[in-house]
Formats: sequence, structure tokens, C-alpha cells
Amino acid sequence: MTVAVIDVETTGLSPTTDRIVELGVVLLDDRGEVEDEFETLLNPGRDVGPTHLHGISAADVVEAPTFADVAPYLASLLAGRVVVSHNALFDLRFLAREFSRAGVPVDLSPTLCTMRLAPLFFGPGTRSLQALCGFVDIPLDHGHAALHDARATAELMLHMLSSPLGDGSLAGAGVHVQFADDGSYQGFEALEDSWDELVDTALDAPVVDCEPCRTLPRDAATAVVRERDGYLGGLVAALPSLDDAPPSMAPYLTVLDQVLEDRLVSVPEAEQLMALAAELGCGRDHVLTAHRLYLEALATAAYADGVVTDDERADLDKVAVLLGMTAKDVDLALTAVRSGAQVSVPRKPDTFLPPGTKIVFTGAMRRPRAVLEQAARDAGLEPMSSVSKQTGALICADPHSQSGKATKARALGVRVISEAVFWESLSSASIDA
Repeated sequence: MTVAVIDVETTGLSPTTDRIVELGVVLLDDRGEVEDEFETLLNPGRDVGPTHLHGISAADVVEAPTFADVAPYLASLLAGRVVVSHNALFDLRFLAREFSRAGVPVDLSPTLCTMRLAPLFFGPGTRSLQALCGFVDIPLDHGHAALHDARATAELMLHMLSSPLGDGSLAGAGVHVQFADDGSYQGFEALEDSWDELVDTALDAPVVDCEPCRTLPRDAATAVVRERDGYLGGLVAALPSLDDAPPSMAPYLTVLDQVLEDRLVSVPEAEQLMALAAELGCGRDHVLTAHRLYLEALATAAYADGVVTDDERADLDKVAVLLGMTAKDVDLALTAVRSGAQVSVPRKPDTFLPPGTKIVFTGAMRRPRAVLEQAARDAGLEPMSSVSKQTGALICADPHSQSGKATKARALGVRVISEAVFWESLSSASIDA
């Protein structure tokens, strides 16, 4: 055992307030061959941060383990190895904070930073992992995905150390980092050690045994989200086929409208909808008809201005999946609306937020926060900075968000609404006025 190459994706840039949202580790033996790999998404217990950068959405991490869940096993992977990372001070500062929060003591030294090593091999200039890998034809097709970045970092390290550079002092590319008991960064010492000396130092540390932990890699998370989103559709498919016409579907459509307000259908909500359908005497075909009506109602709203934007289309596709339908059903709904059909569903009078309602925003929105807040004020709403019992709605960039605000809102029973739904509601209210 020699090397643990690690990469992290985070919710932001501050180890004090931000969290690790994905881990990737590549273990190399003393010959430089891959011994094992470890990857998992992590539930950060807060908003996931820049999804546009790391590609991780709040929905992906809902069922992921926390760092505390994986900390003992991760510590065992790092023990007795040289920890290697690209821009090591960034990754190690986050790791130290997370290990401290989890109550798992771990020594993250010695560490080799491939970003500090690069100038010795490439000369002065750019130090990004993407650029350096490009110089030596190391593939990096999935940048900002932790395991892919760790694999690329491992190849980059081996490439540089296989040159004469690996025979002598690494001139400060090896570092010893100091952290306080709470994981706060205290500084680092640049080491003049050679690679062999770094390895010898790492081997002096005791090896830690630990049973493997639960993980949720990106691919598995996608499957989990797909299964969760399709849960209602599965229940509908299992309903009996009934010939008798049911009473009015208005109660079902009203509840469905409320459930889908945040563009989520939780397992309890799906089961409650099916229980309501049974009470109304509805079979599979009746519920599917109600779902098609609901989709056509959304299509009517989206096409009200004669244009269906990319965001509106994405929203319709998302709802279709939640209802057990497909993009083809969206196409049919839009065709019907463009042909003149106008469909609406029963809604309670308070579906839209009445003037004077206190609202709170959380997460990185598609539109600038200032634009959203001004639009809310123009509609007579009162944007606030924190969630309380007086809050009428929390507007989330992603309704799966587990930010502190979202967690508190759910605990208080405050409505959680996505940005897309909120913006559509403002537009509809403006048209009605």
C-alpha cells in the first residue's frame, strides 16, 4: 500500500460553511497500479451549491450517506498512505473539517500536491488539472466528477514521477499540513523530501481496519432518482381496471395540484393519492385520464403567451415523469393546446400567494436573486431573509434542497415551491390581473 489519490466536490469554497458533496479515491500499490477505488455522493445537509459546475443536484443526494457515515472507512483507506491531491490545500482543508465534525481523528500528512509538483515538470504557467492532463494526453472527459478527477490526478502524478523528477527532492510539492482539533486550517510546511521519503513517512503510520460503508455513486443516484420519480406511475399501473365511471375527479385533481406544486411526489404523497383514488372509486384508466388532464392544464399555462420556453418544456417533462408518463405525452398535450384546447384544473383560491405573504428564497437560482425579489415585491409579496412560522412559502432553486432554510420550512409545514413554479405563478397572476 502506497498512495491514496483523492478528489472532492464541494458546495462552495469555504470549508467553514460549505460541505463535501462527492468523494473520489484511487488507491495505488507500490508499483503504481490501481489497487482499489472508492466513490460516493454525500448528503451535505444543506444546499448542494453550483450544480452547473459539479453536475450534482439536490435530488441526487437525498438518499446519499453523510460524511459521518463514510468517515471511519475513508480514514482506513487513507491510513498508511501518501495522500495525493491536485490543489491539496483546498481538498485537505475540507477533509479536515469534515473529519472533525464526524469526530474521527485522522492524519492527512504527508501529502503530495500535483499542482505544486507541476511547475517542476511543465515549467511555470497554468496549473489546472484539465490543462495539465491535456499537455500529456491524459483523458479527462468528466471534469468536476470526483472519481474521474482522482483517476486523472493519479495518472498525472505517475507521469511526472516516472521522469527524473521522481529521483530527487520534490522541492516543496510534498506538504505537511497543520489543523486544529476542530479541523480549522493552521498552516503548512513545504517538504523538501523525495518521493521515497514521503512514502517511508506514510508507512510509519498505523494501518486502520474498517468494514466498507454504504455508498451512492453518481450512476446509482441517477437510478434512485428515476425510481423515486416513477413511484406514482408504478402505483397507477397497479390499480385495477374499473368499467364504471367514477364520481367527479375534481377532488383528486385538487390534491394532485397541491402535491405537484414543488415538483416532487414523495412516497407518502403518492400513496395518499392512490388512497384518495380508491375512495373516489377510480381505477387505472380514470387516474391516467386525470393525469393527462393535469398535464394539458400545465401545457395550457405554458403556451398562454404562444411560446413554450426550454425551461417550461423541461418542467412539463419532469411532471410527466412524476405522473408515470413520457415526453411523448407532453408532445400530445402541447399539440392539443396549440390546436385550441384550453384545460384547467380545480384549484383552491389560495393556490397563488396572496399580497402580503412573507416569502424566503434559498439556493442558486436561474434568475438573479435581485430580479426575483423585485418581481415578488411588485406582486405585493414580502421577501424575507429567514424562515419562520410567519413564512408563507420558501422558494427553492431545487425543491429537493436540504439547506437549513428548506429543512426548517418542512419542519414548520411551510410550502416549498420551486423557482419555476413561483415564476409561473407570478406570470399567471400578472395575466389574470
